[in-house]
Amino acid sequence: MAVNFSKKPHILVVHGVQTGDDSDITSDQQIKMLVDKSLSGIEMETDYKVSGFFYENINDKSQTFYQFFFKAIFGGNPLVGKVLKEVVDAAGDVVTAAKGNSTAAKIRKKLREQILKSYKSGNQLIIVAHSLGTIYALDVICELMASSHYFKGDDIKSWPVQGYVSMGSPLGLDLNILGLPVFVKRNIETLNAETNVFPWHNYFNRLDPVVSGNVFGKPIFVDDSKGPVEKRYGDDAMMAKWLLQGHAVTSGNQWIFAHTAYWRNPKIGDLLVNMLWD
Repeated sequence: MAVNFSKKPHILVVHGVQTGDDSDITSDQQIKMLVDKSLSGIEMETDYKVSGFFYENINDKSQTFYQFFFKAIFGGNPLVGKVLKEVVDAAGDVVTAAKGNSTAAKIRKKLREQILKSYKSGNQLIIVAHSLGTIYALDVICELMASSHYFKGDDIKSWPVQGYVSMGSPLGLDLNILGLPVFVKRNIETLNAETNVFPWHNYFNRLDPVVSGNVFGKPIFVDDSKGPVEKRYGDDAMMAKWLLQGHAVTSGNQWIFAHTAYWRNPKIGDLLVNMLWD
């Protein structure tokens, strides 16, 4: 197996905390719109494919008991029941990732399979992940890098993933909620290469509560383009031969709206075009 760079490239989009089900997710369509706009701006026509990795249905199945419990208690009040259902749905996604239980393992396995599907077809692949999805994406990339079958040094044709773009990531947080460590620091797998480095671009908004950990949207202070993720993983990434580059962005939005504004930021499309065709 090897990547054939003459074939159309693939972009795989991994969503974050989500309510509803897989059919409600449009993150892949939003990324395609950004890339199409960027290509149009430079009058470039080329073929590529954007796919989404959806795992909300997997999460929902693991939360069936809690959803049933709250429905039984508040079944007589549809409004309260609906609000609690949304809260349990979103909070359950975070707890699943934090605990790293069998559901989280199933999500990582499914993501790995989708990545390798592109690799086996010979297509280069860039992963774009948002929010909670950045954790699953980082974990799976490291799993692949640890395998002797892939990422064979400077032979980039053996890389199942050619680059990683994270947006609104909580990876820079170090939280402990009710005794449960949340977003524990990940081990960055070392790329066994002499000259190449693995590119990781991280986009963050100073007003994004998922980035800062401040639910009231208090802005974080950054040093140039070093946000929480860069401060927490910068040294480890450099030692592991990952090129971690932080990108501070603004959107004119605050609080949770700053967290969802990445999907509309043209800089994301421009970066992906540069990564795939520059």
